[in-house]
Amino acid sequence: MSDFDGSKLFAAAFSLAISAVFFATAIIPASPNGMLA
Repeated sequence: MSDFDGSKLFAAAFSLAISAVFFATAIIPASPNGMLA
């Protein structure tokens, strides 16, 4: 049970991280002072 819970938590965190990176990649080029560019 604990294993399943941890795996679920990790999957949720990983999904959130991927989503955040994708979001940043979409927004940064559109921002006037592109931080990474």
